[in-house]
Amino acid sequence: MIKKYKRLERNASKNNLDFRLTIPKYSDEQIVAILKQRTQYMPEVAQLAVEEAIKRGIINSEQDLLAEEYKVEEITFSWFPKVEDEINRTKIRKSIARSFVLGGVIPLVFGLVKMNNGTAIEGSLMLAFGLLWIFCSSQLIKFYQEIFVRILIAGSLLALTYILKQLIPSGNSVFMDYFIAVVLFVLINYGLLFLHKINRS
Repeated sequence: MIKKYKRLERNASKNNLDFRLTIPKYSDEQIVAILKQRTQYMPEVAQLAVEEAIKRGIINSEQDLLAEEYKVEEITFSWFPKVEDEINRTKIRKSIARSFVLGGVIPLVFGLVKMNNGTAIEGSLMLAFGLLWIFCSSQLIKFYQEIFVRILIAGSLLALTYILKQLIPSGNSVFMDYFIAVVLFVLINYGLLFLHKINRS
């Protein structure tokens, strides 16, 4: 328990250090944006932004935050939450992309099973699909590029079409089979569109 607490403490210290290095590099507009949304950030980050704003002369003291200009903006509902901080955007991108890499293992396994059962062409195509999916997802871990998101969206549509074509002729499919396939398709594309949204903000 003590080791776990110390590890969390070290991570918190590292995050604070990251913010101390990045916030001074922000433009005045970005600093002002943090001030207007300061309740949405960790207290340490908000305080660093306040100190930086005072240093630059954007505000004279914390009392200036009581002015209407720096009134905290209310959070409105959005399907794609706005992520202001670049560090958080990077962390979210890497996390989503890693889950897509793991998802790419599924067509790899099914492709190998198909090839082992004698359907070499279909198995090879599934294997190639899985490898392409993993490649594009792993590239998104390194950096964001629109082309990889587009390929994964097209791939998810292709996968959904393939699954539905397999389910419909079988006659043994139940509602849950279709439901799971559609839900997975929606979740994958939500993640991809979220990546697109936060990296264009």
